[in-house]
Amino acid sequence: MELHNPFIYLNYDFGIKAVFSAVLSGLICSAIGTYIILRKMSFIGAGLSHVAFAGIAFGFFIGSSPTLWALVFTLTSGVVIWYLSIKKKIHYDTTLGILFAASMGLAVMFLSLSNNYGSEALSYLFGSPLIVSNFDVLLLILIAFLTFLFYMFFWREIYLITFSEDIAKASGYNVELVTFLAFLVMSFAVTLSIKAVGALLVFSLLVMPAASAFKLTKNYNSFFFLSVFFGFASSILGVFLSFIFDMPSGAAITLSSFFIFLTSLLRD
Repeated sequence: MELHNPFIYLNYDFGIKAVFSAVLSGLICSAIGTYIILRKMSFIGAGLSHVAFAGIAFGFFIGSSPTLWALVFTLTSGVVIWYLSIKKKIHYDTTLGILFAASMGLAVMFLSLSNNYGSEALSYLFGSPLIVSNFDVLLLILIAFLTFLFYMFFWREIYLITFSEDIAKASGYNVELVTFLAFLVMSFAVTLSIKAVGALLVFSLLVMPAASAFKLTKNYNSFFFLSVFFGFASSILGVFLSFIFDMPSGAAITLSSFFIFLTSLLRD
């Protein structure tokens, strides 16, 4: 196995974009991951990532932008999940299980009809710096800004909702609005992180940094910021490992996140 000098890749445009996209994805996903972990919604990352891949496959099928259709699919699914859970009292996992199965069926069907089982489709599954554009990086910067703006404006509401919706409602907070916005942030986070991390592995950034931080902290503030730090660390470490070993960036980032999680268990 041939090892590569990772810093050589930083001399190229795609290497810079790979680092920026991975780090931004790590920051966004690990931030919203704190909400996901405390609400016990870990499966939502896997569900939305598969929905996004169905959108990507549909984009290939009609010859349009895969990212655009992935965003349409995930935003629609996010709204549906929110509506059924808030208005119809159907638990998240039930709706996600249905969407998970249906989206995988749609993805296989659209890829089959478009005859696109090649490297381009696989790059969306496992992540590839070669398909990250300047526009993708700009979108990630925008979503990162909006994600942290969301937390800044709704910090107390998010804190109360994650521990008790009833207390949040009794305190006069708009639980439905905050939950709706959280689902929108999740949808954007999953879709725009797919090129850097891959549809199959993006949910690892939504779960593992937050899970690691949860094991090591005792209050919400430190939990949030440590999760974001772990998201940053696993992303930067993963993308450099992908350069060194010439492996998909998504796999390297996931393994880095897993290593951090295993390390967090040593505290016990």
